[in-house]
Amino acid sequence: MATASISLKALTHNLERIRAYLEPETKLLTALKANAYGHGAASMAKHLESKGVNWFGVATTSEALELRFSGSQANILIFAPVYMGLEELIDLDISLPVVDEASIQAVEQAAKHKKARVHLKVDTGMGRLGQAAQASVDLARQIDQSARLELEGVWTHFAASDDEDRAFTEGQIDHFQRFLVAIKREGIQPKLRHASNSSAIFAYPEIQLDMVRPGIAVYGYHSSPFTESLEPGLIPVLTLSAPITFIKEVKAGTSISYSSLWRAPRDTKIATVRIGYADGYPRLLTGKAEVLIQNQLRPVAGRICMDQLMVDVAELDVSVGDRVTLFGPELSAETLAGRIGTISYELLTSLSARVKRVYTN
Repeated sequence: MATASISLKALTHNLERIRAYLEPETKLLTALKANAYGHGAASMAKHLESKGVNWFGVATTSEALELRFSGSQANILIFAPVYMGLEELIDLDISLPVVDEASIQAVEQAAKHKKARVHLKVDTGMGRLGQAAQASVDLARQIDQSARLELEGVWTHFAASDDEDRAFTEGQIDHFQRFLVAIKREGIQPKLRHASNSSAIFAYPEIQLDMVRPGIAVYGYHSSPFTESLEPGLIPVLTLSAPITFIKEVKAGTSISYSSLWRAPRDTKIATVRIGYADGYPRLLTGKAEVLIQNQLRPVAGRICMDQLMVDVAELDVSVGDRVTLFGPELSAETLAGRIGTISYELLTSLSARVKRVYTN
């Protein structure tokens, strides 16, 4: 079966590289949304907690509950506003985002028996969630005056911190700083101020504030060549591999897979590999991908199928059961993603449940 081999050693290495940019008192919130970017949220949380990480970020209620019920005692922040099941989340000490008056009221109404911990999202330029600075000051005041809410945090998200042109991000930083000054003037003092994502940690160390929120960097990738040039030492944590299940010799001109898109350019040997787009290996990579076999790159032959793909192994001495590497440290997911106009995030988070996760040191 297809296997995602996840190196806890590489994970620890990346964590250490990130911490090298931080002040000792800066807290670390690791993004574990989307099943920890495909790496397995519960297992990632357990290892990260053992390395001193005590904040996790998730996207949904179900992701927060999975972490808590798997035994995680860390602080957990949901990134997107929640309107259902709030009572359980509050009881489990899950920190909740608020983005406007309606979301504040929803959390306040649910906090009947226990004070709710909330983080007010400020829109400084991302345009996705939250209000601008002045409106956010009014919301912060409303939260601060509520007997049912604790303003645990205020935060924003950078839209272009991985861009070499600093103008837009510097504008966002200025916007957020003006908000922070305004609430401080009113005597409002949240415990946590946070803004930096993975790229901002490397490109804007001056805006660490109280906490940073690395995501893709923890798993060994960057969001742009610019930030990779700032910190080239990250190691991809996940290696995707699958076994060869069948081998046959074919004559020149033999067509392989659907629509006969690929024909053997010479007499050659074709290996069938047990992985396809239902496992999360994109069909769009048809005609654009190579795989790694015996430390050699070999082209995928023909259209990628739902459960299988074929590889031109030519002169290689391969056997049924040999494993083929689809991506990993030696064959970057970012490189493959670039060939189909996407990013490593999408390849990693697309890995389906039938890909077995195996954790190694």
